[in-house]
Amino acid sequence: MSWVIAIPSFRRSVTLHDKTLRLLNREGLLNRVTVFVVPEEEEEYKVIVPYVKVVVGVEGMANQRNFMTSYYPVGTKILYMDDDIKGMIEYDDESDRREKPLVGLKEKVDKWFEILSASGFRLFGIYPVANGYFMKKGFTMDLRYIIGSFYGIINPGIDELEITLDDKEDYLRTLLMYIYDGGVVRFTDVSVVTAYYYEKGGMQVKRTEGRVLASAKSLVRDFPDLCTLNLTKKSGYAEIRLKDRRWTFQES
Repeated sequence: MSWVIAIPSFRRSVTLHDKTLRLLNREGLLNRVTVFVVPEEEEEYKVIVPYVKVVVGVEGMANQRNFMTSYYPVGTKILYMDDDIKGMIEYDDESDRREKPLVGLKEKVDKWFEILSASGFRLFGIYPVANGYFMKKGFTMDLRYIIGSFYGIINPGIDELEITLDDKEDYLRTLLMYIYDGGVVRFTDVSVVTAYYYEKGGMQVKRTEGRVLASAKSLVRDFPDLCTLNLTKKSGYAEIRLKDRRWTFQES
């Protein structure tokens, strides 16, 4: 098995069963899955999803992400997925919506890790918005947001990838891996269908607008040449814009 699937889940055992694992079952990938849960929910998950491996981790998004990074040996190819993914789409320039349901996920991920390895980088992601009108064939290798709901990584180990934020942890990961490797790979022709910010359970249990804003401001403070604050999103939560301005020179 060339790569594995890791899913952090919190208070979403039924959602996990009904959405992400149903999707992976259709694709014949359940044998690759490990689900990471908090100690007090271990028995519940083992009852609801007994057909996949359940590992007891720790509470808190940052802590759980660090636990998962430490769980796998350095160099392991890991596909991380959220527990509330109800579908995936790919770009289709022949349809009216310019999108169609994705089939053949295993073959896609095989190819993505192959491209990632050839690039010399260690992090890949997909298009963050499930809308075919904004998607296109191909991939980028500059600084682009790698959304946390679905991404692949060649595990760099906790010494390089320690997450310190519960909110905006995917932005932090993107920035760290971009700095370490000089680039990240984002495939622009595939996206996931999920309810960001609105699915019950998970990060929604403890997320607040103030905490999200504090995380966003800390990223801008720590990476001033790579990101700026964006307060215009309809979600009501603070967002981040990424752009590498370190080599931008203005005419005198």
